[in-house]
Amino acid sequence: MKVYIKNINVWLAGLDDPKSIEQWANNKLELPSEFTLPKPSYYPKAQLRRLSPFSKVILHCLDIPQALTENLPLVFASRHGDLAKTVQLIKGAALGEELSPTQFTLSVHNATTGLFGIATNNRAPTTTISAGDNTFVEGLVEAMMQCQQEKTDVIYSYCDFDVPEEYHQFEKRQPARCITMVLSEKACNDNLATVQINMNEETSKLSVELSEVTELSEASIDFIRDFYLAENSVIQSKNYSVLLGFH
Repeated sequence: MKVYIKNINVWLAGLDDPKSIEQWANNKLELPSEFTLPKPSYYPKAQLRRLSPFSKVILHCLDIPQALTENLPLVFASRHGDLAKTVQLIKGAALGEELSPTQFTLSVHNATTGLFGIATNNRAPTTTISAGDNTFVEGLVEAMMQCQQEKTDVIYSYCDFDVPEEYHQFEKRQPARCITMVLSEKACNDNLATVQINMNEETSKLSVELSEVTELSEASIDFIRDFYLAENSVIQSKNYSVLLGFH
């Protein structure tokens, strides 16, 4: 299964310009320990204050002209969703506080994609994926399948933040990151890269020249690094191998 990346927006712990992320990928820049949250320019300013940091980052990365103006299907993936907001709600409930209907609504896994659809009048189908530590790749598989089966461009957006302090003993700490791509089934000279996915047992049959093969630490981080290094690579997940290719 193979598709093409037409456009991409990446936000990584406050870095969102390609030059800075490229420097990080080349080990010339450390990720900042603190960051300023973006403000999606297309989103109604009067409603920005209602958005959590998680939602602001997702909506910021969805700021791609084609995503904003065309009714494209959207696949959103997140392992934990807006976990910080969920923890706040749980703590409030434990203290006997009355839950805010608005805050509860905005805490559900697909809340931000709903906000995006309302803001852009996008009536196309939306799919939400959560699959443990395989979430990034499983979401990518879903987006690629829709792209090929429906013969249409598809928006794929993935976002996860470091888990709240209460969960640090259970989860390896990871930087906040968001990746949004417009995927196409059509080859074009303007495409940025190719993405091919194979079941793991099929990988050995491929005759491609690879710069490196990475074991799954955090597939989304590997993907960002390899994309900005512009190197052919293989990213492993539990069930799949993701081959990232460049001209």
